[in-house]
Amino acid sequence: MALKKMTSASIWLFFAFVIATFCFSAGPGGRVAAQKTPKAEDVVERTILAYGSRAAILGIQRNGILRALIKFHAPEGIREGKSVTRFIRKPKLNEDLLMLELELPGTRYIIGFDGKETWEMQDGEIIQPNPDNVNAFRKAHQHSYEALLRYKETNSKLEYVGTNKLGTFDMDIIDLISPEGVRTRYEISRKSNKILYLNYEESPRPGAPPVKYRLNFKDFRPIQNTLVPYETLVFQDGKLIEERKIVESAFNVQLEEKAFKAENAGKPAEAVVKQ
Repeated sequence: MALKKMTSASIWLFFAFVIATFCFSAGPGGRVAAQKTPKAEDVVERTILAYGSRAAILGIQRNGILRALIKFHAPEGIREGKSVTRFIRKPKLNEDLLMLELELPGTRYIIGFDGKETWEMQDGEIIQPNPDNVNAFRKAHQHSYEALLRYKETNSKLEYVGTNKLGTFDMDIIDLISPEGVRTRYEISRKSNKILYLNYEESPRPGAPPVKYRLNFKDFRPIQNTLVPYETLVFQDGKLIEERKIVESAFNVQLEEKAFKAENAGKPAEAVVKQ
């Protein structure tokens, strides 16, 4: 049945994970000595170097567009659709310009942050932002994949939790704690220095019980001298709820900041540039 209105739960599931696909170039890294407890900063700095260094992150990933096929797993069945993520990165993580679009049969939903406010659009019409959706949208970015790689600019703290072995992978477990006390846990491969798993707890709305999320990043591919995980599996309280597969990614493209405003969301890029 065509989906005419996006529910808060659907929006939460979608936007809690899409930003997590942003990542950078990777390469082989050194193995940490098993008999020593590594420092959290050392592990993360090796990861940043493996992903191209801070200079490469700034130069290559300053903006971009990610197009993906998505599949939602729900009790009533599987729903399939498409998503488009656009972003312009700013010096601070919470200042990044973001616009995320979801297309499902019968509906088109967009949410964006223009640097000042978060807005929503449903089937071409600007609507009053739903607090639950805004919370999900902003929290998703706070718990994102790239948040670990930008920990210094957010003045976040790092904690070394321990090690984990999953199959043939030895992983270091690192907690990222924001100045507000928000905690995100990352599991990093000791062999490649890639972030393979991301874990966090978040309430879909104030006062609601926390929900446990786990993201698994797979199928890393080189794109514009960077490495992008083309597949992301999302688990909620241990159950698979979403599959995301990128079909196109481009960085350092022509993106105007005015395109992130609600009134320009439905316009072609050429029209926005000419304004």
